[in-house]
Amino acid sequence: MNVIKENILNAITIIIIMVFFAFPKLTGMPRSIEGFKQIEIALGIPATFFRIFTGISEVALAVLLIFAFVYEKQTLEKIAFAFLLITMLSAILLELLARPEPKLILVAIAVFLAIGATYKLNKPITTKHGIQ
Repeated sequence: MNVIKENILNAITIIIIMVFFAFPKLTGMPRSIEGFKQIEIALGIPATFFRIFTGISEVALAVLLIFAFVYEKQTLEKIAFAFLLITMLSAILLELLARPEPKLILVAIAVFLAIGATYKLNKPITTKHGIQ
């Protein structure tokens, strides 16, 4: 029962964080627009496209986690956490390399989520009959 509670808590936390960060991107909040302009300058990727792509990716990750936990699909859960890990590693790199002044709180959140994703990816898949 504790494992189920842990999984639900983890999923809800990650879903809330992903939606929290997707919302300003998808609604075009000024701070988000400014941050992605910095990325455009550094990498040449169109800011609006990349901002919307990132926001949609974050919402897709949240939806993927919801499906994984609601339908108890551990393989889907592994895919979701791999997606989360890739997303967070990309966020860390962009924050450190593309921004003139990295936002350390964003780096810390991304590191925290990357560590959590790595932990979840290293847990063995279990079945009704034990560890697979």
